[in-house]
Amino acid sequence: MKAQISTLNPQYGKNKLRSGYLKPFILLALLAASLALFACGSDDPEKVRSRGRSLEVHTSYPLIVEKVAFQDSQGQHRVIRPRASNRQLVLLDITLVNRTSLITPLLIDEEAAQIGDRRGERIDAIDPFESSRVVDAADPDEDLYSPFLWGQIELDKEFQVEGYMIFDVPKGLILGSLWWEEVDAIITDFVDYRRRR
Repeated sequence: MKAQISTLNPQYGKNKLRSGYLKPFILLALLAASLALFACGSDDPEKVRSRGRSLEVHTSYPLIVEKVAFQDSQGQHRVIRPRASNRQLVLLDITLVNRTSLITPLLIDEEAAQIGDRRGERIDAIDPFESSRVVDAADPDEDLYSPFLWGQIELDKEFQVEGYMIFDVPKGLILGSLWWEEVDAIITDFVDYRRRR
């Protein structure tokens, strides 16, 4: 299942906003929310954010998993496992936001993102559909991951798209940074490299 595109500014409650007596309360609530976000430094403490010329990349911290299971569009149960015993799978929940360009066409493939260490190795993302195999029965204890951030996407201004990307990495690789290379060149750090000197 591929990622769904959603708007950043849902239009709801228009009639309530027009009534004059609610406006001061709404403005006060927005001001309080803005101050709270400013004080915290991020709108989502579970994600790291970086900005390029056209896109913003919001990503979860790397999650190491034994396998990635999902249902494909035909309802088949599919599983991705590491290629070898000395490797592991890393999942990132990535949100791409377009705040500036009218339309941003994206081709999200193996070369769109890399994970690794600024001082060492970088590993490309893997295609979840090509790297998975169909299994007969699902494990009742396994987590299902979807949608995936993959394929061709046209991202309009003030819209976002969210999904998982998967990396098959050597065990022991420092998962310090995400390099986003599609449309913009954006680096998102999970660790503070200045503190590791």
